[in-house]
Amino acid sequence: MLWSVITLLTIAGCCAYALRWGGLDERLAAIGGLLAVVASNIVTDGAYTHTEGGVLVVDVALFIGLLVLALRSDRFWPMYAAAFQLVGTMFHFASMVQTGDFAWAYYIALIFWTFPVFIALAAGTWFEGRYRRR
Repeated sequence: MLWSVITLLTIAGCCAYALRWGGLDERLAAIGGLLAVVASNIVTDGAYTHTEGGVLVVDVALFIGLLVLALRSDRFWPMYAAAFQLVGTMFHFASMVQTGDFAWAYYIALIFWTFPVFIALAAGTWFEGRYRRR
């Protein structure tokens, strides 16, 4: 419960920051991230005792969106965000082959790798703001 609140506050803060002070790339990533969070909460059953197929689809879609953004952007932060999202997405595939009690590790891994994605967004927004002021 506490992790969920911390995660949602971090995501909301990073996305609000990007939407307010970011450029087009930052705003697109913030909108995609917010849509992914909402969609993940809709499609999950919350047990994490098996591979969350719906969350996997959402995470892959967010990865593809960040990858496209990274390939067309003139900034570095989308590459980091896409890479962090890819690492987080790989835990879905690990859960497909893992046997035994994997639910806690699966859940924590998905939450943990959310933070670097949105921290990269916040850092990119900060650098974008510094660049525009010059």
